[in-house]
Amino acid sequence: MNTRVDDQYKSFLDNWDRGFVDTEEEPEGYWMEAEFGQIPMDLHGTLFRNGPGKFQIGSDKVGHPYDGDGLVLAISFNNGSAFFRSRFVRTAEYLAESKEQRIMFRGTFGTQRPGGPAQNALDVVVKNTSNTNVVCWGGRLWTLFEAGQPYRLDPSSLETEGLETLDGQLRAGLPFDMGSAGANEAFGSMISGTQQRLGNGPYMPRELLAAEFEVAAKTSFELDGFAFLHDFAITKNFFVVFQNPVTGRSWLLRPLLGSCFAKCRNAHPAVDNVPYVLGKAPAAACVRWVAGKPTLLHLIPRPGRTDAQGLPLQPRTFTAPSLFVFHHANAYESEDGQRIVVDSIHYESLPAVGREALAEQQIDPDVAFRSRLRRVEIDLRTGMLQIRKQFDQYLEMCSINEARSGRQHRFVFGYNSVFQPDNDVQIGIAKVDTVTGTAALWRPGYQKFALEPKFVGRPGATKEDDGWLLTVMFDSGTQDCHLVILDAQHLEAGPVASLKFRDPVPSGLHGCWSSTYYGPDAAPAQ
Repeated sequence: MNTRVDDQYKSFLDNWDRGFVDTEEEPEGYWMEAEFGQIPMDLHGTLFRNGPGKFQIGSDKVGHPYDGDGLVLAISFNNGSAFFRSRFVRTAEYLAESKEQRIMFRGTFGTQRPGGPAQNALDVVVKNTSNTNVVCWGGRLWTLFEAGQPYRLDPSSLETEGLETLDGQLRAGLPFDMGSAGANEAFGSMISGTQQRLGNGPYMPRELLAAEFEVAAKTSFELDGFAFLHDFAITKNFFVVFQNPVTGRSWLLRPLLGSCFAKCRNAHPAVDNVPYVLGKAPAAACVRWVAGKPTLLHLIPRPGRTDAQGLPLQPRTFTAPSLFVFHHANAYESEDGQRIVVDSIHYESLPAVGREALAEQQIDPDVAFRSRLRRVEIDLRTGMLQIRKQFDQYLEMCSINEARSGRQHRFVFGYNSVFQPDNDVQIGIAKVDTVTGTAALWRPGYQKFALEPKFVGRPGATKEDDGWLLTVMFDSGTQDCHLVILDAQHLEAGPVASLKFRDPVPSGLHGCWSSTYYGPDAAPAQ
C-alpha cells in the first residue's frame, strides 16, 4: 500500500478501493428498470465496458485490482428499454485458474503466485487478463490487454470465441492496441498499433479495412530510448505518440510487458530489474521516472500522406517539458495544416496506478491527484510548442463526441473531483468547453463515484454536444451501482434517468458505444 499519500486523499482512496468488488457474471441478462426518470426513446445501441472483475481465485487474492480477470458489461438500449448482460472473458489463463481454483500466473501490477520468490523467480510471462478495453467494430467485439493478444467475443451473447488474429493479419502472441471506435468510424478504417515482444521489431501503427479486415496499410517507426505507451492520438495525416520520460531495461521488459511498455532501443541501463526476475516484485516496478528529462512528441505520418509539394511526409519529433500522459482526448490539424493540436491529460511526473503499483518509483506520491487537461499546440513551421491548461481541476478518463475524432472539437468530457481538505469523497462528470475555458459539472454526492463517461449523439443532432453521457456510478457506502444517463447539453441538471444494477458491478476501465442494438428481440414485460 502506498502510505506516502497525503492524509487528505486517504479517505478518498479507501472509498475508491471498494469499487473493486468480486461479482458473479450475468450471462442470461435481465431488463433494467429506471429508479429515476425515463430512458430516452431515441437512445438506441449498446454500451460495452470492460475491466477487472475477479479479485480472488479460491483462497488466493490478486495483489492489485488491475490484475483481475476481465469482465465485459453490455447495456443495450431500444425503444425506452435497457437490457444488461455480463460475462468474464474466457482467456486461457482464466480457464486454467478457474479449474484449479488457485492463482497460477504472475500479474503486471502486483500479483504473485503463492509461495514467495521461489515460486515466481525466472517466470517472466505475465497473465493476459484481457481486462483493459473493449472495442466493437465491423460487427466484431474485442477485449484488449496491452501485454497480450486480443480476444474475440460474440457481441450479442458475450461468449468468448477465442484469440483474435484479424483473419491472419495479427501474428499469434503479438500485443495489440486499438484506436477508439470513433476514430475508426471517422476515418473509415480501424486504427491500431502493435509492437514486437521479442527481438528488434518496431512500434507499428496500422489501418485495417472494416469490411474485409485486411491490412490497408501499416507504418514502421522505432522509438529511441524507453517509453510507456497506453494511448495514441490520430489526425488526418499523423499518428501522435507521446514518449514519457521513464526508463527501463528494454532487453528484459520487452518480453515481459509487451506494448504497455513499448519496445525501444538504447534503454537507460540504471534500472534494477533483478527483484522482478527473482520473483520479489511485479513487472510494473521496473519503471522509473527520470526527473528533468523532456517528453518527446512523435508525429508519425499515416501511410500515403504527402506534403504540399506531393512529397511523402516525414516523421518529426518535438521536445516538450517533462510530463506524463496516459490518455489523449483528441488531436487534429489546423485548416492550413501548419499546426497540430493535442488535448490530453497531463501529470507532472509518474503517477501511481491505485495505491500499490509504482508507489516506490514516484518522486511525488500525490501527483496522481493533480492530473489536468492541457492542450499542446505544435507549430510545424517553427517547431515550437505551446502548452496551456484547459481546466484547473482533476480530470481523467477523457472522451469527446467521437464523430469529431481527428477533427477539431470543442468539448471534452471526463470524470472529475476536487479532493478538498474536508474529504469531499466523490467523483462526478465534467464537460470542458475548450473555446470559452469554462466547465459544466455534475456531482453525484458523497461516496458516489461516476466512471468513464461515453458520449452518445442524439439522432439527427447538428450540435457537437447534443446527446447523452452514459456513466456507471457506484456508491461506496451502500455498494449500489447504477447506469446514469445525463443530458450533455444540460449536465448540471443531473440525471435524465438512473438504472440500478441488481448486484454490484466492479469499477471498470474503458468502454465503447455501438449504434447497433445487441439485446434480445423480445421487449420487456410491462
